[in-house]
Amino acid sequence: MPRGPWHDEVDLIVVGASTAGLSAAVMAADRGCRAIVLERAKEPGGTAAREAELIPAAGSRFQREAGIQDGPDRLAADILAATRHHVEPELAAALAVQGAPLVAWLADRCGAQVELLVSHQAAGHSVPRLHAPGDRGGVSLAADLTRAAAHHSRVSLRTGTAAERLVRDESGVVRGVAVRAERRGAPQGLGGRVLLACGGFAADDALVAEHCPRVAELPYQGAARPGGDALRLGLEAGAATRRLGSCLVTPFLAMPGQLAVTAPLVDLGAILVNQAGRRFADETVESLPLATLVREQPGHVAYLLFDERIATAARAAEPFFAHVVLPRTGRRGATLEAVAKQFELDVEGLRLTVDTFNGNLELGGDPFGRERFDGPLVPPFHAIRVTGARWRSLGGLAVDASARALDAEGRPIAGLYAAGGAAAGLGGEGSEGALAGTDTLAALGLARLAALDVIAQAAPTE
Repeated sequence: MPRGPWHDEVDLIVVGASTAGLSAAVMAADRGCRAIVLERAKEPGGTAAREAELIPAAGSRFQREAGIQDGPDRLAADILAATRHHVEPELAAALAVQGAPLVAWLADRCGAQVELLVSHQAAGHSVPRLHAPGDRGGVSLAADLTRAAAHHSRVSLRTGTAAERLVRDESGVVRGVAVRAERRGAPQGLGGRVLLACGGFAADDALVAEHCPRVAELPYQGAARPGGDALRLGLEAGAATRRLGSCLVTPFLAMPGQLAVTAPLVDLGAILVNQAGRRFADETVESLPLATLVREQPGHVAYLLFDERIATAARAAEPFFAHVVLPRTGRRGATLEAVAKQFELDVEGLRLTVDTFNGNLELGGDPFGRERFDGPLVPPFHAIRVTGARWRSLGGLAVDASARALDAEGRPIAGLYAAGGAAAGLGGEGSEGALAGTDTLAALGLARLAALDVIAQAAPTE
């Protein structure tokens, strides 16, 4: 029964049915808490279906089974080194501890087909520690968490419902949320501790121009559009922010489908060509300048060209690439002419480009200054059409090691938590410096920390 002035009162209200929000709700509910998950869109999952959602888990049982020695201290050190110590050490340490129990929970509680990726060690990670949450990456993760939440008797999943504002008492404690269904009904008040897990602000042009002006010229493309709701709600409640200028971009957003190509194609030897079949850049430079160069090409697109050797290695390195990205967006041809025809590329330009690239390999040089190679390109070939785009904002609401939102003096705001794109996680400054997978670790790790704090404080219902 509702208590007090609320239409309903629970232990945890989650704003945003992202993978972070769903996992927090299920974790809290498994320990006897009641949870409501509010989602503005029709479908839960957020942006997860576009990405691999790899999780760096240090000291996991999957690493032990593979004979890999690792631990949270080592992961935290890698995070701080990659971000040039812009991340708070206590936050890096707290989240580094979360990886191993998270992947175990996903496997044992949610039925995820967790796999340790040992064939490719991502840059910045001192050992192989990236875990795939299923052979379809974020698609698998979102499906597993949605199923666990939707079938839980203590979780109410309400889609098409927007959180309009946080409700606070006279002392500033967050007591609940005022919500409105998108198409029907009057505003309602829901009482309980609140976790903001409704994404960042990468899709909001005005916020990006204000906080991340260097990436503002790049578009955001995707069905789920993180528009800064969490930032607005948190600021209205007096929350502080950190690293709002930290925004990831990608030069390799696969078209159509808007899928992030994160498999190590370039490290394995892939090249970029434009519609004329010509290379135009060193494919190994930083993401922002490369994404900008891609957008300057005819049609604002380019093409990742690689051969079967590279495709085989990339499939082994990342299941999401093997089962989602390549089948949906890739084209294969026995010859360069066959690939050129499928994408309407200039075949003579493409043939000259590949011959020149292979010839330069033998000479040990590259006209664009590329220094990392892995062998000549030989038939059969693959290609993926890509564009440059904003990918994710990494800055957000300031949080502590329990995922509690902090005010300008660094004090926790009672009743308010943040996770996922809503929180300032493990990204550095600017558009570089984030280790592979640490965005997912920060999202799910902060969700777990928030759930544990709610469990500790709540009086679970029977």
